[in-house]
Amino acid sequence: MVKRAVLCLCIAILASVALHAETYNIAAGTKFNCRLTQTLSTKLNFQNDPFTANVTEPLMVGGRQVITLGSTIDGRIAWLVRPGRIRGVGEMRLDIERVTFPGGRSFTLNAVLTNAYGAPGAKVSDEEGFLKGPSSRLRDIQEVTLGMGGGGFLGVIIGGAHGAVLGGAIGGAAGLADSLRRRGADLTLPTGTQLEYQLTRELVITVDAPRQSASVRSEDIR
Repeated sequence: MVKRAVLCLCIAILASVALHAETYNIAAGTKFNCRLTQTLSTKLNFQNDPFTANVTEPLMVGGRQVITLGSTIDGRIAWLVRPGRIRGVGEMRLDIERVTFPGGRSFTLNAVLTNAYGAPGAKVSDEEGFLKGPSSRLRDIQEVTLGMGGGGFLGVIIGGAHGAVLGGAIGGAAGLADSLRRRGADLTLPTGTQLEYQLTRELVITVDAPRQSASVRSEDIR
């Protein structure tokens, strides 16, 4: 009798929590956030390198978590350019390909990067999701100005007013030459950089949900 009662109880519990599939449609234009799990840089990485990020805020639809906290985003560096020596800044485009839930189920994503937080000097430059790094223009101007000032000061000491003009020109040219021999600042996204993406296509997700059912009576299994 005891074994039969335990069996009846187990069957009743299993029947009451039976799972069924529910489908959710997440509209294009919906935004979600994730954080990089590794550092990306125009100095160290290459085009087509993979990257991963973790979802930092659950995506809710109808009061239910459809994309759960801790889900993994897989993507790749679709575009990468190092900064030049004369002008230009470092650029990257981070395309994401899929989201994988903690349980292992994955879905394809179509989304574009709209914002990045936590990377000094980095900003999304256009609607295609290109990231641009910090500009070195201010550094170049400062170096040329310092060179002109130093050269002019020495010129005054050596040759008066005419020497100041000549010394300033020489100093400025030296500062410019020193600036041109070095690349601009690389674009670097440190671990933990928060990325905001916006869906460009509707995402359809099917999840398992508990379904209540009638309890099984002991008479039904005799």
